[in-house]
Amino acid sequence: MGILSKIFGNKIKKVLLVEDDVPLRKFMADRLLENGFDVIETGDGTGAVELIVEHHPDVVVLDVMLPGKNGMQILAEFREVDKTTPVVMLTTLSGEGGLRLKASKQNAVFLNKADTSLEVVIDTIVRSVEKKQA
Repeated sequence: MGILSKIFGNKIKKVLLVEDDVPLRKFMADRLLENGFDVIETGDGTGAVELIVEHHPDVVVLDVMLPGKNGMQILAEFREVDKTTPVVMLTTLSGEGGLRLKASKQNAVFLNKADTSLEVVIDTIVRSVEKKQA
């Protein structure tokens, strides 16, 4: 039983994972599945907003650097229609202070992949859903 099942019962939580690094995306998806999430994956920013609208995920995980639209563009478009669904932004960019501030203003958590373990990323996603449910 995943941690979300323990917290939320049998209602499966959905995460949209938008990450163009295929091995990282698959690894994260596997960990999220182990934690009780239904995972919708894409590696391209172009259709991400449409996937959000179609699937109504409980949390969205966005890489900043994506083909098509970047994560910050997706976040801005998404926040025009939904201000409350948790969003976790991920980047490997150094000197991301300006991006961190923009994400924060859009009610998103911002993590640097180089400085953050996968366990912390997964924990942040789980806590984002917990906070939304509270």
